[in-house]
Amino acid sequence: MKTNFKPDGYNCVSPYFIVDNPQKFIDFLKTVFDGELTRFFKKGDGQINHAEVKIMDSIIMLSGTTEDYSANNLLLHVYVPDVDQVYEKALKAGCPGIEAPKVKDDDPDKRGMFQDYMGNTWAIGTQKT
Repeated sequence: MKTNFKPDGYNCVSPYFIVDNPQKFIDFLKTVFDGELTRFFKKGDGQINHAEVKIMDSIIMLSGTTEDYSANNLLLHVYVPDVDQVYEKALKAGCPGIEAPKVKDDDPDKRGMFQDYMGNTWAIGTQKT
């Protein structure tokens, strides 16, 4: 009897992106977040059917758009070791900045925000206290 209901190393919740140009999205995750491609499945026509990218302790799942599934936009928060470094990597990768990293009153984190090429919003933070 199998006792583990999910793959080893996976959290219980994984965001699922449906994107135009999934390879570009995979490259974005690798460039900005040092993501690691862990699973990759193609359809018979060579298009990406499903892919998974690990960012530290979390899995991002994705696929390309189809007739049945159009692109979706999400807002995600990601804790990173160095919010300034990740924000700069995002800007260098062509992402428009929304808010440069800063510490706000009554917030123990330094936070920033940017958008990717698909219009997804990424809030990033590093705990300071």
